[in-house]
Amino acid sequence: MRKRKMKLKNTQKNQRKGFFLLLLLAFLGILSYYGSILLAKDENNPIFLRQFIYQSLPFKDTIIPNEKIVTSLVQFFSKVDINHPSSILGEAQVYFQEEEVSVPVAEEGKEEVILPEEDKIEEQEQKNLPIVYLYNTHQAETYTTSNIEPYNIEPTVLMNSYMLKEKLAKMGINCLVEEENIPELLQIHQWNYASSYKLTRLLMEDAKKENPSLTYFVDLHRDSVGHSISTTTINDVSYAKVMFLIGLENENYKANLAFTEKLNDLIEAKYPGISRGIYKKEGPGVNGVYNQDFSPKTILIEVGGEENTIDEVNHTMDAIADILGNVIREEML
Repeated sequence: MRKRKMKLKNTQKNQRKGFFLLLLLAFLGILSYYGSILLAKDENNPIFLRQFIYQSLPFKDTIIPNEKIVTSLVQFFSKVDINHPSSILGEAQVYFQEEEVSVPVAEEGKEEVILPEEDKIEEQEQKNLPIVYLYNTHQAETYTTSNIEPYNIEPTVLMNSYMLKEKLAKMGINCLVEEENIPELLQIHQWNYASSYKLTRLLMEDAKKENPSLTYFVDLHRDSVGHSISTTTINDVSYAKVMFLIGLENENYKANLAFTEKLNDLIEAKYPGISRGIYKKEGPGVNGVYNQDFSPKTILIEVGGEENTIDEVNHTMDAIADILGNVIREEML
């Protein structure tokens, strides 16, 4: 009987030794795990820290914050069954699967935390949403070819839209250019030239439906005045003049007028002489609305005349992008 008791005691003693050995190994493993994070947390090497935490660690998707080290260890060992030492291994697996935290957000003045790849993609997509719709109701309006005849190019107002898109993109503002062939669509529907605004209204509605982020709608035209009226020189640079048009038969025209006046005042202040002002139209024989009832941020700009060169128009598009871009950035970005 005594031998049997001694043998039982020895077995229990060995089990306790085994348990404490596993406990020690687990403790050292977790301490090493957290220690590696703490050692990596070097303010002079934040990139290494982020790469280490988010890419190298075996539990990178369920990282436990450093400030919870002591609490985490207590919780871990409190869940271990002392009568079943092997439970320490199962508990470790369950523990790391259950403990989850969100990626920390960088505080003001501190370096931004690198987001997981899928979050970065979503953020980038959000930034790239178009907020400006550029279109040309009279898409076939052209400028002079006098200085580009050898290249067989016929510059149109559609060119203005692409130039403005490129210039605003450099300011971080994404634009959508209407690429449908408007003269061709008029012919298909058997609509006359006066129905151009009716057609572009349908295109605007489709664009807004497909891109709810669109907020600003800019209709770029070309006037029919001569070169002496449509051109100005500012600091030895030749510009095509701009003229804004407002339809007074839009019931809410005052909102469009206020936004147009803001743009006109700003562009004239920075580029004196570039604006021919705001032309208000209503009455028999005119459209009177110009789709400006679609949004209070719908504007119509006449850029130069038929005798203006590409260079002159390009300089003016620089000025428009400068003013319009900064207004949009103040209001939305």
